[in-house]
Amino acid sequence: MSRNALSVLFEAAFARALDEETDYQPEGDKQSLLINLAGHCFRAGIPEEDTVRWSRAHYRLPKDDTLIRGTVRNVYRTCEGFASKSSLLPEQLFVMQMDEFMKRRYDFRFNQLTSQVECRERNSFNFYFHPVDKRLMASIAMNAHYEGLKLWDKDVVRYLNSDHVPVYQPIEEFLYDLPHWDGKDHIGDLAKRVPCDHPHWAQLFRRWFLSMIAHWRGMGKNHANSTSPILIGPQAYRKSTFCRLILPPCLQAYYTDSIDFSRKRDAELYLNRFLLINMDEFDQIGINQQSFLKHILQKPVVNTRRPNASAVEELRRYASFIGTSNHKDLLTDTSGSRRFIGVEVTGVIDVVRPIDYEQLYAQAMALLRSNERYWFDEKEEAIMTEANREFEQSPAIEQLFQVYYRVAEEEEEGEWLLAADILQRIQKASKMKISSGQVNYFGRILQKLGVKSFRKTRGVYYHVVAVG
Repeated sequence: MSRNALSVLFEAAFARALDEETDYQPEGDKQSLLINLAGHCFRAGIPEEDTVRWSRAHYRLPKDDTLIRGTVRNVYRTCEGFASKSSLLPEQLFVMQMDEFMKRRYDFRFNQLTSQVECRERNSFNFYFHPVDKRLMASIAMNAHYEGLKLWDKDVVRYLNSDHVPVYQPIEEFLYDLPHWDGKDHIGDLAKRVPCDHPHWAQLFRRWFLSMIAHWRGMGKNHANSTSPILIGPQAYRKSTFCRLILPPCLQAYYTDSIDFSRKRDAELYLNRFLLINMDEFDQIGINQQSFLKHILQKPVVNTRRPNASAVEELRRYASFIGTSNHKDLLTDTSGSRRFIGVEVTGVIDVVRPIDYEQLYAQAMALLRSNERYWFDEKEEAIMTEANREFEQSPAIEQLFQVYYRVAEEEEEGEWLLAADILQRIQKASKMKISSGQVNYFGRILQKLGVKSFRKTRGVYYHVVAVG
């Protein structure tokens, strides 16, 4: 019998003895109480030595070891019906029986990443944990009934939602059970599997990888890992496979390449549910989703309501992002591209050679413990911005502007026009329909092109020269 079960049985027996000793005084004779208690412990099935031990430890009973041991021994020698009657209330007995059944037949854990209870059956060939579903809960109840325990579905649900199920944090389980780092550059080796001509790729990948691990550990809670590598190259270069291989096998369940930015609430929940999100076919993300993409990449925590929940709660963000694309013209943010590490893949990525995940992540943990910087500084952001110019998409409006206008030089007379006026003229000259909702977007394009401007009462005027 477990220590906790003995403790519960003893306290129940002690409570029953106190109830029966109506004339008991805390400062009075405790011999009668001790005899009554020993009798209840005997009938509850508590072994004699455990009764002595718990009686000695209890603050209300005499401290004389000889008196306690002698009294308990005499009661146990003269009583009959060992374990014939428990001092527990029926509710207490049922809970203890349920707890014993659950722990004897099953291993349960509450996965903090998935917010699900997972289970595997003991003494079976089911070596892996699986989420508990209705079918499994019904099977648990049925198995309990086979053993004569009246355990119903509501009891199973109550147990699974209680603190009797231990919390399981898969990230901590993996990261804090790693061996010592062997001193080799495993992160650099992983980066070099991607053939490319980017001179700073290995350095930038190392910084991103460290940032991913740091945010898993909860470092830098006021900021997210807002930078994402984007692997750009033809099909069959194993880009998506490489992205998946970044996570070790034990964490593969927390990788996804299916995220829909049009479903904003689901996308935000993914920040808490997954460790690595692959924005596969990055070039398919529309211009109208760019502002939300920027928002979600920089979001340090998730404030939302879980499915079937009634209140908004703050959820920890774990996810980092990576992306792939078959096309080079994919960056459309007019404010710059410092949030992406664009790299053109020049050959098939090596995804065949085994990865030593324990040493790969042990290196990251060792570097973080030695306080190596895991965030990008201004110099690195400037490198990314400059390198990403090759992958910036020239919007149709920008191309039309360069057909009909150019930026006025410093001494040129030119014209000072509102963005809306320029658009209207372009629309008339090109005979192409341009929506009025693109005026603000067009203004940002003009600023990116370096068009000189100043603000008046009616709005911002831009200094341009009509071509031809």
